[in-house]
Amino acid sequence: MSKRLIKVLQESGIDCLPNERFSLDVDMFPQNGEEASFPNAVLFEEPRLDGGKRLVEDRGASFFRYFLDGAQRSYRVIEANINGHYLPFCAGQVGVAVLERKDNGRFSASASLTTVRNVLAIPDLVSADSANDIAKQINAELTQKHQFTIVRYNYSAKEDKDPGDLGRAMIIDEMQRQELRTIREMIQQNMISDRAILAKDGGLQYRHDKISDLNLSKDDIVQLRNVIGLAKTFKPSLILGKGRRRQSLGNLTKGLQWKERTTVIRPPEDKDTSHCCWYLRLRPTDWMYSPLQGIVKIEVFATGEEKDDGISRARADTVSSYVLAERNVTPYKVDARWATHIYPIFLAETYLRSAFLSHTRFKSFIF
Repeated sequence: MSKRLIKVLQESGIDCLPNERFSLDVDMFPQNGEEASFPNAVLFEEPRLDGGKRLVEDRGASFFRYFLDGAQRSYRVIEANINGHYLPFCAGQVGVAVLERKDNGRFSASASLTTVRNVLAIPDLVSADSANDIAKQINAELTQKHQFTIVRYNYSAKEDKDPGDLGRAMIIDEMQRQELRTIREMIQQNMISDRAILAKDGGLQYRHDKISDLNLSKDDIVQLRNVIGLAKTFKPSLILGKGRRRQSLGNLTKGLQWKERTTVIRPPEDKDTSHCCWYLRLRPTDWMYSPLQGIVKIEVFATGEEKDDGISRARADTVSSYVLAERNVTPYKVDARWATHIYPIFLAETYLRSAFLSHTRFKSFIF
């Protein structure tokens, strides 16, 4: 029987006690706003879209072939007294799964591209050398698939943040880096192309340094245009533009009709313009309980001349038509987010969650 994680920490001289475990996951729910027009400062489409929205032609076909989901579960498991500071240790699981749609329409999970790892986030008061020693002791008697990756969080980085949130952020960071490593592997294996597009659950708002760390060649970077992010939730209170033209995102999207999309938007703080987004009404409003339900956020990487000129109208329309083509099979009554879900992503989520350890099994590694 391997040593419990808390036992290893105590033997390393860390004064720690088990904590009432609670999930650190946070759900976001859209809210309503008022109708308005997009500020010029955020427009990023060529040619400029008059009126700020456009009806998308429903072509009934999709070149989405791969569907990627990344997930994490995180817990505040231990409180430790380190150098006079009472700080949490956070543990969790991160995973990435990829499903492929075969030519006959059936879905198949890629075992080689599915990864689930255990992660322990500790305060950076524990030195890097000590963290490495702790990792060796924890993993000494664990099978490879159950071993822990240890990451250190800066407990004083943001004084207004709970240290537990900072620990969880590092676990999420590990998940995002695993997503990007999986995307890099798929590109380098020539799996992704114009007719074999990857649809990823969630946005593409990765820090620029994470993209740089991939060390992609110029030819590989081109294929990033065939990676599409689909976010089921967004922040309607986000303010776009400056001065008198400032508008909240909720105001700008609630008036969309079925199959309409907004203009392409440059993210307010994306200095490198590595990605951009727009919003698409995926479901008829008759079936929605709020003006913002059924609106999906579509994100793409801007590559080459797009970084300066913006995303072409043809590209935005084509990607939107692919998303519309995926709408007809839904996880209705199975997932509360069904209105902004596409079924292949739901399958990828379900498959990945089944690969996670149960709460009871995961707890057995800690205490």
